[in-house]
Amino acid sequence: MFGFLLGTACLVGLIWVVKGPRHHACRRWDSRHFGEGDPGRGWGGRALQRWLFERLDTTPGQERVMRSAMDDLTDGLHSARRELQDSRKDLARALRADSFDAEALGEVFAKHDAALAALRRTAVESLSRTHEVLDERQRQRLADLIESERGRRWHGPYRSHA
Repeated sequence: MFGFLLGTACLVGLIWVVKGPRHHACRRWDSRHFGEGDPGRGWGGRALQRWLFERLDTTPGQERVMRSAMDDLTDGLHSARRELQDSRKDLARALRADSFDAEALGEVFAKHDAALAALRRTAVESLSRTHEVLDERQRQRLADLIESERGRRWHGPYRSHA
């Protein structure tokens, strides 16, 4: 009897391994889980976009425009982040010098101001394109999602929102 139960358990385990896990949580360390690799899989940025498009009930044309706007905004954020990270070297250099160079620090802040101004322009353009492509009901729904707790703390399907 024991052998029959052990054999059944092994068969079930073999079937599970051959078919593979059904949920993304079982593939936790898969690079697609973090939004890298195939942009249509995992719970990275594209999954958030799908979630948003489902809530707004968008058309394929609207989704193309919104994806383009989101990609532009993401590129702008990455560019600003690179600029801010590069300024750490300049700040460290100013602190290492024998006398503090306030002028060099002013140049660092000027670079920050330029990066933030470029990011603001990109954000305004992206939001403007998104606003133009959505109808009144969709704009209201998007505003409600942004304003709500759920819109601010979206963590994916396996995390609590409480």
